[in-house]
Amino acid sequence: MVVIITTLLLPSLVVPKDLWPTVNVTFENEVHHAVDLLCSFESTPRIRTLMPGDMAWWTVKDVLFPAVWCYLQVTDDFFGLFWGYFVSRKCGDGSHCRWRIKEDGLYYVQTNGELQYQWLYYGSGGFV
Repeated sequence: MVVIITTLLLPSLVVPKDLWPTVNVTFENEVHHAVDLLCSFESTPRIRTLMPGDMAWWTVKDVLFPAVWCYLQVTDDFFGLFWGYFVSRKCGDGSHCRWRIKEDGLYYVQTNGELQYQWLYYGSGGFV
């Protein structure tokens, strides 16, 4: 009986679009050559090649502690995985995470504008 009542009520349940907060995540390529970026923001992740000065961005629904991984390849020697977004990062004002890809590494842009170096995890068990 409970299953039947619940099933009958669910179609009439309307969830407001703004129920879950969204966070914009932006990557800026400040390197003088193309870099490859792959993130699990998309349902079908694909490699995006960012040319110098290009930006890529995604919007994440902050539902139940999302964590989004990314893979970045700046050069043949500088590549790896990192968390592009996770709840405890406390992105900016809570609605925007900004990343800068530079010649010497990947940086998270803090709310005060200062850059925080982001270590990349690579397959052999180390960090760069």
